[in-house]
Amino acid sequence: LSPVCLGSLRRAAKAIQGCLNTHLLVEEDEIVSKFHIRIPYGYPTPFRGREALCRPLFTELEKVGILSRGRFGAWKYEISNQDHATMMGVEAVDHILFGSFEQCFNMPFS
Repeated sequence: LSPVCLGSLRRAAKAIQGCLNTHLLVEEDEIVSKFHIRIPYGYPTPFRGREALCRPLFTELEKVGILSRGRFGAWKYEISNQDHATMMGVEAVDHILFGSFEQCFNMPFS
């Protein structure tokens, strides 16, 4: 195996062991698939016109029941630290269950 493949296998083994250590998995659980990829330029960065580009995509995704939220899902780096990402998740659930307005996603600076 190549060094890249060996590195991926080691990372997968460490991740699985971490899940076992924290009881997210038990030894009897069957892992049916493993996948690892390194994307060197996958970080969301703000740019002029981002909203005009992203908003139609979010609208189309929502039509099929997909709420794309969080740092990578909302593509909003400037409001996507852990507390914002968590709040976007809470507000997405409230939106699904109660039709509530998603403040963090739609109006993050008000």
